[in-house]
Amino acid sequence: MPPKAEITKEKVLEAAFEIVRAHGLEALTARSIAQKLKCSTQPIYSVYGNMVELKDDVYDKAVSFANARMSEYEDEKNVLALNNAIGCLYFAKNEKQLFKTVYLSGYRKFDSKDKLLNVESFISFLHMEHNTSQTAVPESTLSKIFLKLSIYLIGIGSMINTDTLDLDINEAAEMMIEMYEALLLKADQEVLSKVARDE
Repeated sequence: MPPKAEITKEKVLEAAFEIVRAHGLEALTARSIAQKLKCSTQPIYSVYGNMVELKDDVYDKAVSFANARMSEYEDEKNVLALNNAIGCLYFAKNEKQLFKTVYLSGYRKFDSKDKLLNVESFISFLHMEHNTSQTAVPESTLSKIFLKLSIYLIGIGSMINTDTLDLDINEAAEMMIEMYEALLLKADQEVLSKVARDE
């Protein structure tokens, strides 16, 4: 009789991730993992002290997976920030349970230090891409642009994800591009107005 396969932390995490990817975070229990691994719940608790620790790791894995999927979208006509945003729309459409887990479960609040909403990299990108000596957009304004785009993106993504709105992915991408350009244009105009007033 062959020895039983060892239940490792990596195997438990992978099984838990697969459950969440297929059925959502609410389906994740020690029992559902045990069924998937064909074992009792005891080995699961021996590698993970509690379900909160496991859910934290699953959530982090979902965020990493989301980032990887979103960065796969490429269109040479778009800047990097837009490609990532459109990649997020495809993620919402193709990975329904993971999108819900990351964006709609309320499991974790987003802030500037969150891996998924990386304000610093977005702002540094906008500095390189759009700031000229004539229209240097302040960092506080770029942070607001980032927040507005994120809210708009998650809103459209949620409607695509839940089939609340019959919206073609290409139409949704166009809407993101229009919002992105409108917000940057508004910021540039505000800077130019301020420069004109100060002269």
